[in-house]
Formats: sequence, structure tokens, C-alpha cells
Amino acid sequence: MRHIKELFDLRGQVAVVTGGAAGIGSQMAYALGEAGADLVLAARKLDRCRDVAETMEKELGVRVLPARCDVSRYDEIDALYEQVMREFKRVDILVNNSGATWGAPSLEFPFESWQKVINTNVNGTWRMCQRAGQIMSKQQYGRIINLASLAAFVGAPAEVMDAVAYQTSKAAVAGLTKDLAVKWARYNITVNAIAPGWFPTKMTQGTLTSGEEQLLNFIPMRRFGEEDELKAATLFLASPGASYTTGVILSVDGGWVAQ
Repeated sequence: MRHIKELFDLRGQVAVVTGGAAGIGSQMAYALGEAGADLVLAARKLDRCRDVAETMEKELGVRVLPARCDVSRYDEIDALYEQVMREFKRVDILVNNSGATWGAPSLEFPFESWQKVINTNVNGTWRMCQRAGQIMSKQQYGRIINLASLAAFVGAPAEVMDAVAYQTSKAAVAGLTKDLAVKWARYNITVNAIAPGWFPTKMTQGTLTSGEEQLLNFIPMRRFGEEDELKAATLFLASPGASYTTGVILSVDGGWVAQ
């Protein structure tokens, strides 16, 4: 029987985190780095990744590689994995955190905005998974964590969440997660998702400020998530201890979808 420290020890592993230089992506990257994993922070803004990578290396004592990647572009995803394999020779953990949203009335939702959200949240997540899976299947080991959302499970009044493309995309991520979990179990790859509720980030700031009381009415705990409350969920799903957990959509939402 393994000791609890072994079950959550990520030393010697390499974790790729998209959108890992800000918001909840940064929280999740810290969780993996604190457990000993070397990190790849990938995002569209390379300068931001470099700044955060430098800070994380000093604080965590692990190697942190900054990398530019727009996950809506397949060529940039391919280039990212080529860079990671040159530098580390392996990928053990993938956290698909990069995402996009667009708010507009559903009867008037622009198709260009729909495509932007779907290309990032669905197509980008799929291609990141596929490329990671190609590497992990050869290793016979891997942990993939996708970012779904409470929006994957419920509809919402326009006054609460008027972002039909985002909600559709996150439902697709949940379905992709379950299907890949079944297909890739034979390669010792687990595929799970975290479905966050409302956490204060740059992306959610406007909504949380303007609709705070209305949103809190939907949350049994009557508060928004705090900055470290995704770390434990991330570490569990990325850990050796989660070896028998796959196809799970783990809600971290204060009880929203339990109602």
C-alpha cells in the first residue's frame, strides 16, 4: 500500500497548463508545481507567461517553461507539443484551461462569436487532448484534466448567464471527457474534468460585480469560490492516487448543480 505522500507526489512529472499564467489556470499550475511537477505555462500572451514562470520557479523550485499557444490554432498546438518534447521528452499531465466566452442575446448571437468560442473551448480542447494522448499512450501513463463548467449541466436565464455558445461548448467538453476516458483507459490515461462555479477572475469580474446578489441566490453556500479552492481538486485528478478515477466531471461550485 502506498503512503499518502506517494499518492500525491508529482516529482519527475511534466504538466502542461493552458491559460496557466492567470486566473484559475495559475491556481491549478501552482497546485501541480507545489507537488513537485515541472510546468509548461501556455497562453497567447508570452510576456505574461514569462513573468509568471519566473516567479513560479523562484517560489516552487521546479522548472517552469513559458510558451505561446493560441489553442484555437492547430499549428500552434502542434508547435507547443514539439517544444515540450524537445525540452522535457515527456508529458504526464495536461490541464486544458484556456477558454473564451461571449455575451449576447441568443436570438441575436453573432455567428463569428459563436465560432470563436467553439474553436477555443471545443476544438482547442480536443486537439490538445489528442496530441497529449498520442504521447501518453506511448508512455502508458497520463492524466488529462479538462475545464468544464457548471454551465455544462444547466440552462440559465439570460439575466444570469447570457452566453449560449459558452454553455454549449462546456457541455461538449463534458461529453468529450467521458468519451475519451472510456477510449483511453486501455493506455492508462485518465481523463476527467473540473466544473468550476463562479470564481473571481478577469473574465468573470464584470458579471460578478453587476449581478452579485442574483448569482448568490443560486449558490447554496452563498459565496463565490476562493483563489485556492480549485487546487485540491486539480492535484487529486492529476495525482498517481487518482489511478482508478476517470470520466468524472467534478463540480467545485458551492452546491449550484446539486439543486
